Amino acid sequence: MAIGSLKDALGLLRHPITWSVGLIVGGFTFAAAATAILGEVFYSEPLALLLFLVVPFFAGGIYGAVRSKTFSSGVFVESGKTYYFKILLPGLVIFFATFLTIFLLAIPIALLGAGAIVSMVPLTFGVLASIVFLTFFYDTVAVFEETNVFESIRRSIEFVMNNLGRTLLFYLINFIAFVVLWFAGSFAWTMLLADKLEAITSMNPAEIAEMMPQDILALVGTDGMWLIAGITAVVVVLFSAFLYAYKVSFFQNHSAARSTRMPQGVYDEKGRWYKY
Repeated sequence: MAIGSLKDALGLLRHPITWSVGLIVGGFTFAAAATAILGEVFYSEPLALLLFLVVPFFAGGIYGAVRSKTFSSGVFVESGKTYYFKILLPGLVIFFATFLTIFLLAIPIALLGAGAIVSMVPLTFGVLASIVFLTFFYDTVAVFEETNVFESIRRSIEFVMNNLGRTLLFYLINFIAFVVLWFAGSFAWTMLLADKLEAITSMNPAEIAEMMPQDILALVGTDGMWLIAGITAVVVVLFSAFLYAYKVSFFQNHSAARSTRMPQGVYDEKGRWYKY
């Protein structure tokens, strides 16, 4: 069903509003690259914070439109406003829970000495990967099931665990899509800047191996940096739009095919059930 969801996602991309989140993320990516090129790195963190606050509106708009099967701008805006905090608040909880987990793990590792600190990088990556893997669908849960903050996170974990094999395939397809787009973008800017990169052809393998990213940027110059930033932004637009379309299609298809949500409620003394 992961392949079927992929076909549905490609169908969703025919609607202009499904590209909105990709355009926003791509625009912020270009803005972040521009601050680096201009030497104004101070603005990078505020831009990242602003992106974190803006994306829930566009994600809610897309999910709401898909849920109602009405892809008008009016439904998009209304859904974005309706589900904004339902998406933002669980995201904040996940962010701070991740930060706290890494902080608590770092304390005993730091006490063990410098040798143990080296293991902090793979440990941090493992924590981040695990949390993202399990909570990735919290926003779709919040919209399609209209759950509260903690229930959205719990249901995302439950959804992933009950569809583990399909979810792994979902991540694999997204990874392949990202790699293909990234290599296509890299090939594009390499071809467009071939004359400036010609000096690399005269280097031996040892010299090429010692080159750092900043060495390549020095070769292409400022104009080349702007070109790379633009192509990178296009890649981010394409992948982000695909990711959100595929994500909502995957969740909608699998939650409809196999509902794993247990009704939340209580029975009274007469055997009548009341939903919370």
